[in-house]
Parts: sequence; structure tokens; C-alpha cells
Amino acid sequence: MTLSIRSRLTLWYGGLTAVAIALLSVGVMWLHTRWGQRQFDAELLELASGISRVMVEELAESGKLAKAADETRETMDVPDLATAILTPIGTPSAAVWHGFNYDRAAFVEATAVPRFDTLDEHGAAWRVLRVREPSVAGDYVILVAGKLEPFQRQQMLLRRVLFTATPIIVAITAGLAWWVAFVALRPVTTMAAEAEAFTVRPADWRLDATMSNDELGQLARAFNRLLGRLEGASSMQRQFMADASHELRTPVSVIQTAAEVTLEQPDRSSSEYREALTIVNEQSTRLARMVRDMFVLARADAGQAPVMKPVYLDDVVADCARAIAVVADAAGIAVTVDLDEDVSVMGDQHLLEQMVTNLLDNAVRFSPPGAAVSIALRSANNVVTVIVSDHGPGIPVEDRERVFERFVRLDRARSSSSGAGLGLPIARWIAEQHQGTLIVESGDDGGSRFIAVLPTLVSKMNVR
Repeated sequence: MTLSIRSRLTLWYGGLTAVAIALLSVGVMWLHTRWGQRQFDAELLELASGISRVMVEELAESGKLAKAADETRETMDVPDLATAILTPIGTPSAAVWHGFNYDRAAFVEATAVPRFDTLDEHGAAWRVLRVREPSVAGDYVILVAGKLEPFQRQQMLLRRVLFTATPIIVAITAGLAWWVAFVALRPVTTMAAEAEAFTVRPADWRLDATMSNDELGQLARAFNRLLGRLEGASSMQRQFMADASHELRTPVSVIQTAAEVTLEQPDRSSSEYREALTIVNEQSTRLARMVRDMFVLARADAGQAPVMKPVYLDDVVADCARAIAVVADAAGIAVTVDLDEDVSVMGDQHLLEQMVTNLLDNAVRFSPPGAAVSIALRSANNVVTVIVSDHGPGIPVEDRERVFERFVRLDRARSSSSGAGLGLPIARWIAEQHQGTLIVESGDDGGSRFIAVLPTLVSKMNVR
């Protein structure tokens, strides 16, 4: 079973808190043990130093070790502590035991360096200090012992406090973590619920991104931008379908009407059949061209990359100019060509041919009879420039970007024989796929000038 983020955060916080408190408890117990034992040892050592000072004073007066020890007995009587002055072999000279069971047989020879031991006396732990002191009357040993029971009670109390406090702190931390996670993730839950209802909302619906400027606010704004792109793509798709249906309906209707009119009479003359077939041929050609153009646009929308190979662009332009000259001659329009030679680019030859053909076809389509259409190819500074000029009506400044939108045809250019408004968008897409640009500007003598700029192939090809 997959836990929710809130549950996982609560478990993580609770677990980390438990581990942290456990480590803290171990550290506190260790420090308390070391600090308490050192403090207890320091008290025993201080008492032993006091007894040593009294012994020095008493020895200075009497000069006898036994008498000095007996005189020191009164200062050795400290509650709950055992004190004794022993001979070097462990025989007591003076002692106040206070319950400490001294065993002479277990006596360990003392040295001038204080020695601490922990002894178990009938279930009670005693901390014992032995230190050997020199004197003119002979060496003696000072023994000081104290019960560790108060210190052990402190440790037990501290251990109980830690054991009791740990689960309480962990529970409180887990509860706080649950509440914090609930508050922090509530906007996400709200956004998820709103996103679930997205399909039944208006297309322009957006999340409330003004709630905060933190990461959740950034997420909401990013999601809104995604919704905007989806709305734009959906709107573009609907518009594309509507425009495509409209454009395809016209030639289909013309073909259907021509066929129906021709078939209304059982007999028709050959000229009537030829006229009907001519209409069908023209409209089917137009229909095929629109389908081909829409297929290219579908490739563009799908992100299909062109197949790049070294291509001589001057040959491509020359071939396209010769092909379009046949159509132009029939319309009384001249096509002039001015090309730099051996201009090579890295590109898709079929797409480049379509780009040049679309530009030339657009120029011929909107040029009046008797006019001239020119195409020039220039190569300089690692870029190739294709310039197609016509003497048509020109394009207003405010419409120069619109002509590159799909199915856009300016009002004065609309006619039953004009294109579907796909040639220029396709040409720009091809230029952009080759890391280039396509723009339109006014011609020197009126009309329009389309300029495509592409990166050239730096190294010239040697084999043609």
C-alpha cells in the first residue's frame, strides 16, 4: 500500500526525532556518568587532601604517627563517608567506617599517585580512594570511601525521565509534522481537485496562482502556463480543422457540381465533357496540393526533423525557376534568375525545393500580366540569401506577419483560383528547420520582396 506524502512526512519526522532523541539521551547519560564520577572523585580527593593537611600539622606537634592519626580522627568524621589512616601494609591507625566493610586482606599497596577503585559491598557500590603520604615519622595511607548510591539514583531518575520524555516528544513531533504537512500540502490538494474538474471547466479556466510566491505558487503559475499552451494548441487545432474543412469543401463542391451538371443530360458534346473534365482536373490539382501542404504542416506539428545532407542550393533554385517559368509564361509573366555559383548548404533537398517553389508560385500568383518576377541567390559571410521579388499589389506593414499564418489570405488576394494560404507558412517553417529565417518587405518598385536567410555549408563540396 502506498502511503500519502503527508503520512510519509510524518513517519520521517517521527523517526528522525526518535533517532535524534536516542542519540541525545545516550550522550546525556554518558556525560552525566563521566561528570558525576569526576565530581565525586574530586570530593573524595579534596577530603583526602584535608586529612593530609591535618596530619602534617599533628605530626609537626607530636612527631608520632599513631598520636597524629588519633588526633586527626575527629576531623575525619564526615557523614556517609568512610575515612581511615592506614599503615603502609594496610593496618588501620585511625578510622571512621560509616558502614564500609574494610577488608585488610584485600588491601592493595597504595602509591603517591591517588588511586580510585569501585568496590561492591553487600550490593552497595563504594568509590574508594587510596593515596600514600610520606612523613618524618614514616609513610601512611589515607583511605576515603563513599557510597555511589545517590549518584546511581540520579542516573536512574535521569534514565526514567529520558525514557518517559522520548515517546511523548516523538508523538508531539509526529502530530506537529502531520499538521504542518496538512497545511503545507493543502494548496496542492486544492490544485489537484481543481485540475480533476478541468474537463468540465471553461477552456480559459486557470488555477489561482496568486495564493503565494513560494514553490506552490510557482507550480500553479507553471501549470497555468501549460494550460495556456494547451488552450492555444487546442484552439489552433480547432481553427486548423475548421479552415481545412472550409478550404477542402470548395474544390470538392466544384468537382461534385461539375460532375452533377454534366451528368444531368444523357448526352453531352465533347467540348462540354472536356470543359467539365478541365474543371475537375483544376480542382483536383488544387485539392491535391492542399492535401500535400497539410501533410507537410502535420510533419511540422509532429516535430519531425528534416533529413540533412549537403545540397547545392544554386542548383535547387535553378530547377525551381525553370519549373515555375512554364506557369509564368502562360500568364504572361517573365521569371529572371541571378545566382551565385557553387552555393552549398546543409539541408533537406525536397523541403528546400518546396520552399523556393512556394515563394516563386506566390510571386507569380499575385503579379499582373506583363510583369516580371525575379529570384536571386547570394552567399556571403557564411549565410545564403534567397530573394524573391514580385510586382504585385504589395503587403501592408500590419499584415506582413499575418501572411505567414495558416489559411490566411488577404482580402484583395482572395479568389477561387488562389491558394489555401499554406504556401508561405510552409516556406517559413522550412527556413526555420534549416536554422534560418524568412521575412517579407516592400520591393523597390512596389510589390513585395521575400528574403530567406540560411546558414551556408562552410566547406565546399568537390563532387557534384
